[in-house]
Amino acid sequence: MVVNLMANVLDCLDKYIIFGIEELIEATDGFNGNCLIQGSVYKGFVDGEVYAIKKMKWNAYEELKILQKVNHGNLVKLEGFCIDPEEANCYLVYEYVENGPLYLWLHESNTEKLSWKTRLRIAVDVANGLQYIHEHARPRVVHKDFKTSNILLDSNMRAKIANFGIAKSGCNAITMHIVGTQGYIAPEYLADGVVSTKMDVFSFGVVLLELISGKESIDEVGNLLWASGIRIFEGKEAEVKAKRLKEWMDEAIFEGTCSMESLMNVMSVAIACLHRDPSKRPSMVDIVYALCKSDDMGFDISDDGLGTPLVIAR
Repeated sequence: MVVNLMANVLDCLDKYIIFGIEELIEATDGFNGNCLIQGSVYKGFVDGEVYAIKKMKWNAYEELKILQKVNHGNLVKLEGFCIDPEEANCYLVYEYVENGPLYLWLHESNTEKLSWKTRLRIAVDVANGLQYIHEHARPRVVHKDFKTSNILLDSNMRAKIANFGIAKSGCNAITMHIVGTQGYIAPEYLADGVVSTKMDVFSFGVVLLELISGKESIDEVGNLLWASGIRIFEGKEAEVKAKRLKEWMDEAIFEGTCSMESLMNVMSVAIACLHRDPSKRPSMVDIVYALCKSDDMGFDISDDGLGTPLVIAR
């Protein structure tokens, strides 16, 4: 069985660096806890280069099939792999992304707060990454676990999508095995197991709400961020919605400069992504276009700067 799995993986990864297990043990000081980044991912040094090393069992094959078909600046790059048949482990070796998960930057109290322009740029970066896997990968790829802990920031605070461990090639499938992270899961997937690119769009909407509010996708008593975000934007009067938004949004955004119009536009994109009917959610092409039009003009937030929300054509 191991021989067959090795043949499959090697066939999948003929263009990558093949690392030896001893090399990775040395790189991580024996997979020492001091080298642990998160989950089963370790920081390691090989020949002066720093890598993120993900330790996996043999279920790595599906992830490998997807990774070898995608190549985009806003996706974390796979550099190589290692097979350890004795322990039945596979190690995926990725580029190391210096500033870690977006989740920590938004939700850890001891981190520097992100400006609105940085948040908006992060949103555009990951929207471009999702657009690539939805529109340009063949077959199309659904990430299925898009969330702030799977968005990594490099030394320039540019964003890359990570962790394709439960990603799915192909669209519009039905599964009985529901996986993902509570607070990000699209209703149609949770209810009926429908797998499509629109479930990633829903999760992207939740991430936008996190960027705007600084709040987690689900609070300590189980309240969903997307449900409260929809309530904030109920009604038709832009001025009322803008006042609610100012009370709800991350106070750290007030410390910099941004326009209320930009915030309202991005909030409108988020709400469109969260439509209960997946066919009425925008595509990532629409979203990238809308976010780029929402680029901040640098005005201070004030009651005089209430803008009207951008409407995404469906």
